[in-house]
Amino acid sequence: MAKIYGLILTLVTGLFFGIGGLISLKFKNKEKLEHFSCALSFIIMLGLIFFDLIPELQELFPNLNSLSTLSIPLIFILLGFLILKFLDFFIPDHHHDHQEHNDDKKEHLSHIHHIGLITIISLILHNILEGGAIFGLALTDFKVGLMIFLSVALHNIPLGTHIFSTLSFKENKFAIFMLTISSLIGGLIFLSFGSLSNLLLGIITSITLGMILYITILELLPELLHHLKAKETIWGLLIGCLIEVIAVFL
Repeated sequence: MAKIYGLILTLVTGLFFGIGGLISLKFKNKEKLEHFSCALSFIIMLGLIFFDLIPELQELFPNLNSLSTLSIPLIFILLGFLILKFLDFFIPDHHHDHQEHNDDKKEHLSHIHHIGLITIISLILHNILEGGAIFGLALTDFKVGLMIFLSVALHNIPLGTHIFSTLSFKENKFAIFMLTISSLIGGLIFLSFGSLSNLLLGIITSITLGMILYITILELLPELLHHLKAKETIWGLLIGCLIEVIAVFL
C-alpha cells in the first residue's frame, strides 16, 4: 500500500504544473505575464541550484574538496550545459533583441518559445530524479515524503505558469505530457530497480545542474535584465523569493 501512495505522490507532483498553467490562462496580457513568469522562474531556478542540486551533489560526492572527485561533477555539469547548447540547433531560432518593430517582436516570441522548450527538457530530467526521491522517502517515512512532495509541488506551480505562458499547449502536447508524468517515471524507475548507485545519481544530477545553469544564465537572466524596471518583473522576483523561503521551512 505504501508503494501505491508513493506513486500517487509522484503523479500529483507533476499535476501541479497544470495548476500553474491554469493560473497563466487567467492573464489576458501575455506580455506582462511573460515578464512576471521569467522573473519568478529565475528565482525558482536559483533555488533549485543552491538549495537542491548543489546540496545533492555534496551528498553524492562527499569528498568534493579533492580535485579528482571534484572533476567528475564538473565534467558532467559542463556536459549538461553543452547538451542544451547543442539542442539550440534543433529548437526554433531565437535572439535576445527586443526592439518594437514587428520582425523583432516575432524574434522575441520565438525566443520566449525557445526558453519554454529547453526548460521542459531540463525539468523532465530533474523531475525524474525528484520523483525517485519522493517515492523512496514515502516508502521509508511517508510524512517525510509528503513534506518533500509539498516542497516540490510548490516549485512546480510557478514553473508551470512560466512554461504555459511561453508555449502553446496545442503545439507542445507531448512535451508537456512528458513533463507532467516525469516525476511518476522517476517513481516507477525507483520501484523497478530499487535504487541507483551514487555515482550514476551524481552524474545525472550534474548534467541537470549544467542544464539549469544554462537556462538561468543565458536565457532567463537576459530577459530579466531587459525588463528589470517593469512592475511585473519586480513582483515576480518578490513572489519567487517568498516561495523559496516557504519551501526552505517546509
